[in-house]
Amino acid sequence: MGSWYLVRHGETEWNRNGRIQGHSDVPLNESGRRQAKMLAKRLANCSISATYASDLSRATETARAIVGDTDMPVFTDPDLREFSYGEWEGLTLKEVEDQFPLELAERTGQGNNTFAAPGGEDTGHVLDRVRRFSAEAEKRHDPADNVLIVAHGGSIRALFVCLLGLTDDRFWSTQVDCASLSVISNQPNGRVLELWNENGHLNSAEEAGT
Repeated sequence: MGSWYLVRHGETEWNRNGRIQGHSDVPLNESGRRQAKMLAKRLANCSISATYASDLSRATETARAIVGDTDMPVFTDPDLREFSYGEWEGLTLKEVEDQFPLELAERTGQGNNTFAAPGGEDTGHVLDRVRRFSAEAEKRHDPADNVLIVAHGGSIRALFVCLLGLTDDRFWSTQVDCASLSVISNQPNGRVLELWNENGHLNSAEEAGT
């Protein structure tokens, strides 16, 4: 049976500096490009049937590095984007706390699934668009297909919920690190989580650029 390979994009400068990215189109930094190459090595022996990515450059660049010199296309879809964080994009959490203390307290007090930055999305919006992507992808692919999806922390959490048929309150129960790999396999009696947020492919010496 096939599997869904879920990859979070490599590091960007905003990741490194703790800045909120959301829909802002921030490219990979040099570390992120090295991470993408390590992911390519990790997945080199997997027979991938199709590759999808968020249309933001940090995801598409990671996906293209994994695909490498093969003729496999990378299909981009805005439904796989990260949360929109509206007015808070580009800021660090400390800057949000300093500049918007009342708004932050109000929104965090609403609970994880209803929280949204000013002008941004809440968890329900992200789940709705990722469910739309997931439903279309499932129609296109046989259970024997291996499908690679390169996306973001928020959209990968949404895929975790959608592909495994979990309740929405499980959305925030997982950690998703940059350049991590997660695998959900198709089995005769349903899907199984085989691997989550694994990053053993990120060799410390290479990651340090030495």
